[in-house]
Order: sequence, then structure tokens, then C-alpha cells
Amino acid sequence: MVRVIILFSVFLILMPLNAQALTQASRYIDQQEAQLFYPELVSRFYQNEQLKWYSPKARKNLENQLALLVLADLNNALEQRYYHLQNSKELEYDILATDTLIYLLTYQSKIPKRGSGWFFGSRLDEHIGEPHPQVISSINTAFTGERLDYLTKTLAPNSEMYEEFYGQLFSYYDPYGEPIEKLTSSKLIRPNQEISYVSLVNRLYVAGELTKEESRELLSHDNGLYNLELVDVIKRFQKRHGLLPDGIIGPKTKYWLNMSAKERVRIMALNIQRLRLWENKKARFVLVNIPSYEMQYWKEDELLFHSKVIVGKLARKTPLFSTYLNSIVFNPSWKVPTKIMKEDILPKAYNDKGFLQAQNFEIVPTWLSDEVIPIEDIDWEQMSIETFPYKLRQKSGDSNALGRYKFNTPNRNAIYLHDTPSKSLFRKQTRAYSSGCIRVERASEFAQLLMKESHFSKKEYHNYHQLPETKEAILSQTISVYTIYQTAWIDEKNQVQFRDDIYEYDKWSKSKKLTNNLH
Repeated sequence: MVRVIILFSVFLILMPLNAQALTQASRYIDQQEAQLFYPELVSRFYQNEQLKWYSPKARKNLENQLALLVLADLNNALEQRYYHLQNSKELEYDILATDTLIYLLTYQSKIPKRGSGWFFGSRLDEHIGEPHPQVISSINTAFTGERLDYLTKTLAPNSEMYEEFYGQLFSYYDPYGEPIEKLTSSKLIRPNQEISYVSLVNRLYVAGELTKEESRELLSHDNGLYNLELVDVIKRFQKRHGLLPDGIIGPKTKYWLNMSAKERVRIMALNIQRLRLWENKKARFVLVNIPSYEMQYWKEDELLFHSKVIVGKLARKTPLFSTYLNSIVFNPSWKVPTKIMKEDILPKAYNDKGFLQAQNFEIVPTWLSDEVIPIEDIDWEQMSIETFPYKLRQKSGDSNALGRYKFNTPNRNAIYLHDTPSKSLFRKQTRAYSSGCIRVERASEFAQLLMKESHFSKKEYHNYHQLPETKEAILSQTISVYTIYQTAWIDEKNQVQFRDDIYEYDKWSKSKKLTNNLH
């Protein structure tokens, strides 16, 4: 019965207009057809002159979400729509607001399938597609039942981080700010060296590291030196940008200091849109944020575990996906992917005939075969890297590329979390070195925690470690796993964290023409 009512309400909205008399609304829609996203659908709502958008709260909700999309710089047409809304009144505003509402609800509904393309290396299409009938029905219900405040409120991302993120974004937003001199020195700036003191303090203010009062206080102490008071501020700034907090102002620190407030706002607005992709996480989940090189394990809003991770290099990016963790493989062997075999391992094997044996590799005809081909039987002169007909498998052990633990996460990309023998890489600030999989620094501790949660005893945990046998421990409950890409977010202290755009997704989402002034 409910479905019949919904379908009937949609039918009423889509009934043809009376063509005998053109109302003021229909004349405007006809004149502005090229400027509207959905002129035919909008016209169904205006068979009379009754205004729909009388609620200031609904207007503000709509304009705020449109402004965030404009600031994210995902579609040039949206900037024009924002200014058009700001400069229109009464019926014109009403029609534009309704058209915008259809667009935003349609955009929101298509994010699960198309959001990854829109937010990572692409932009919003000029026309994002037709709305689902339920979108039109929800608008009709809001108009007739005075629920427009509620409907427009649902346009915001469903994330606990959103409200604070939104407030922080507008603390950076300064459309009328005068240009601030950038730091131009190409040399490293160390404590107690001469520096353009005023420029540094002003750049820290633009970057959000100093309040206006704090910057005034520091400027009153100007002695032309990079003093210890400023060093402490820079160390705090470096931590907030994922840099080594050594207090030395080098190229990476200068890059973030010289970033404009407008660009910071764009990055923050873009990352607010990305929140929509992973807003419905389960109660128990593992979260890997690729740009921060960090993994977290959450249960019922409590952070149970965290670890540094190593992610895919630029040429072999760790993909964005959601899956589940269902088991731990102890002492795993490694089936070497064809691309890695041809690009990384076989060139070394051709140059050093002892390489494969030294690294515990086996040559097998196929993954399903039990046969192992002796390395000395391979006629290396009769085949090239491209024509090598076999598979490579690395036996379990301390030198195995997967380390002692593989956390099984089934997905079409064959990407999983695992241990690594290359522990020294975790000491680096930037950690994009893998071929796509995610290396976990504290893999042993994570394995022990998961075993404990699945009611394995300590003795059983230690029994699984017996080399060279490969054993799999099935977890009592699967755990959701998400890989995400947030280059800006709000931390537990309500501060904005920024990270390098290691895969250049932020860069690719940017148009050539940036927005100017939004109020």
C-alpha cells in the first residue's frame, strides 16, 4: 500500500502541465531552460505560483551544501548556480533552489557507485544523470508536509567529523584577505638563523597554526631570528602535516607554509565530500588511510589498535576498496603476482643465478600444480623475461616478503594486510614503497589481539608460529576493512590534519579556474 501511495504521488508530480496558460513560473523555466539541470522536472512542481522555499533554515542548509561543492572545485557549473542563487529573489530563487535540490539529492544517491570516480582523479559530470523516482517523491513530501528543513539537513554527510570539519573550513576561508608574502629562501632554515620573521609568522597564521592574537604576540618579539619560540610552533605545524618535527624549515615544510588559504579550503571541502564514501561503517572495522600511512582498528567507537603501515608506491597504488578480514595466515608463502615477477624479480634472477635460491623462491608450472621445478633445470638462455612460462612462489620463513603474518582480506584486487621483514622502512615519514598491499608495522600485536578476540589461547597462538608450516586461524567474527584516502581530516583534538597527496588525486580533481569569493 505504501508503495502504491509513493508511485501515485510521483505520478501526480509528473502529470503534464496545463498548456493553455503559461504562468510566470513556466515562462521563467522556459527562458532559463539551458541554465537549469532538470527543467522538465522542476516545472511539475510549479503548476501554480505558490513558493516552496519560505524557510530560512532550509535555504541555508541547501546553500551550505552547494557552497561546499563549489569550494571543492568539482564542477564549474555549480559556481555559476551558487552566484545565481545569491542574486535572485522570490519565484526565481524558488525555482533555482528546487532545481538545485534535485541535483544535490541525485548527486548524493549516486555517490556509492560513482563517487570514487568523482573524488579521485576526475570531476563531476556536466549532467550527473536522472534522479531516482524516490528523490522526486521525497521532495514532493517535503513541500506538502512542511518537512523541507529535515530533507535539506540530510544533504550533509552522515559523519561525526562533519560539523567540526565544516567549522574549521570556514575558519580558513578568507575571500578578501590580502596576499601574504611567501618564504622564498632555497636554503634550510635552522634555529637561531636569520629569517624573514614577519613573513614566517604571517604564513603560520594563514596555515591555521596561529590565531590572530598569537601572531600579534609573536610579531611583537620580532628580532629577525628564527628563535626557539617559533621553532616550537614549527614543530607543531610539522606534526600536523605529517612531517618530521625537527624544527628545520626545509622544502616540504616551506611547501605547506606557502600554501594559500584558498587551496587549503579546496582540499578540506574535497575531503568533506569524500566522507560520504565511507560514512556507513560497521561497528567493528579496520580503517587504513593511505595518505597518513596509518591503520586503525575500531570497535563500538573505541580505538583498540593502531599501527604505521606501508602502502603502494605511485606506480602501483593501493586501491580504495571495502572488504572484510576473516582469517590470519601464519608463516605464509607468497604467490608472486605476474607483474612483480616480471618487473622486479626476474631481472635480478637473470643477473644473478643464485638470487632465487638465496631468497627461497620456488618455480612451479601453475598455482594448482604440486610440482616444483629445480632452479638449475631452467634454461635461462632460451627464454626472456616476457616469455618466462612459469610461476614463482616464495617459501615461508623470516625472509618471506609477507613476513610471518598475512591478514586475509578477500577482494578482486588481491590486496591484503601483511607483516614484512623490512622493518626499517617504518622509520621513514613517507611510506609508499609496496606494490599495492599494506604492510603493517605491529603485525604481531595485531595478530595476538585478533586471536584473543576469537578465543584462541596463548598456547594456540604460539603453536601457529612453528616454522616452516603454514597455518590459517579462522576468526570467530569477520571484521570490516576499508582503505580510504583522506588528505585532510579532524583529529581527536579537533585540529585539522593535512597530508601529502601521494597519488595526486587532489591535484587531478582541480579545475584550472579556482573559485573567487563565496560568502
